[in-house]
Amino acid sequence: MAANFGIPTSPLAALKQALDEQLSKGKSKLEQDFREAYPILEQHIARKMRKKVLVDQFNAAYKHELNLIQFRKLLKEERARRQADGDAARCTSCGRLLVEAEEMTAAVTTEEDAG
Repeated sequence: MAANFGIPTSPLAALKQALDEQLSKGKSKLEQDFREAYPILEQHIARKMRKKVLVDQFNAAYKHELNLIQFRKLLKEERARRQADGDAARCTSCGRLLVEAEEMTAAVTTEEDAG
């Protein structure tokens, strides 16, 4: 009996293997990693941790090279996706949506900057 050492036996198997490999790297991998880390990221955003620190720590942990603009874009997209799914992140203490808490903090900061 011959051993199959990961060599596809048919064109369909080769296609499936190639597509599975694409899911495990590149943009899909980044999005998967971001979704996995999202709840922790939101908790630290709610604690007013600087996003630059979060980006650096995310990159170090997951071996990505995100910049702050890309991070904010992924954050916005993930918030919208979860909001649409009814799975928005909430504060573990008060139960408020973490996005609302951040928006309130941003509004206060903007008002203080204007004054």
